Amino acid sequence: MSVMGVWVVGVVADAAVEEARRLFPDAARAHGAWPEASADADRWREWRSTDSAPEHPSHTGDIARFADAVEGVRNAAAEADELQDHLLHAVPQQEGEGTFCATVPRGDSAAALLWGLGPHAIPQLPGCCGQFLFDAAAVRAALPAAEQALALPRPRRPQVTARIRLFLDEMADAPNCDVDELIDGPLRVLRHAARTGVGAAGLTLWY
Repeated sequence: MSVMGVWVVGVVADAAVEEARRLFPDAARAHGAWPEASADADRWREWRSTDSAPEHPSHTGDIARFADAVEGVRNAAAEADELQDHLLHAVPQQEGEGTFCATVPRGDSAAALLWGLGPHAIPQLPGCCGQFLFDAAAVRAALPAAEQALALPRPRRPQVTARIRLFLDEMADAPNCDVDELIDGPLRVLRHAARTGVGAAGLTLWY
């Protein structure tokens, strides 16, 4: 049976954000926070310091090590899965302006986007490796940097797209993945959240 990776970015009312923080305090605090000291964090910093520009061709071993580093720095709190399941019911249940959802057999679409953007853009994205939990004020604060990372100019977009496809070819069963939506969808949701004055969450799930 194939494992399905799911990345959801959706708007969340501030009241739902506060409820999640109250019910799952440790997991909510860790959700989207970069670990300060660990072997995984050290590997992540090493990758960021050595990876080249997005157009640089990459070896499959580099991609596998990057995927491992992404998994290692994500929320590992004891209640992380319960938090994400709780938040999954708080976001809109249909895709649109308020929800983006990418499902990839045997793959991690958030990691694919990060690989495509390259190390210099990743700190501009919200949270940590596709995970975040923001109230409305935090969305507004994060949006300018996310715009810089994801609103790609024409010369750069084909380079990012090619790197995303390279990652998915190596690490997933996703020949029909909508790469344009993978780039545009999360920013669409963040813009909608900022415009309507609500929070947002990024969830990385496996089924």
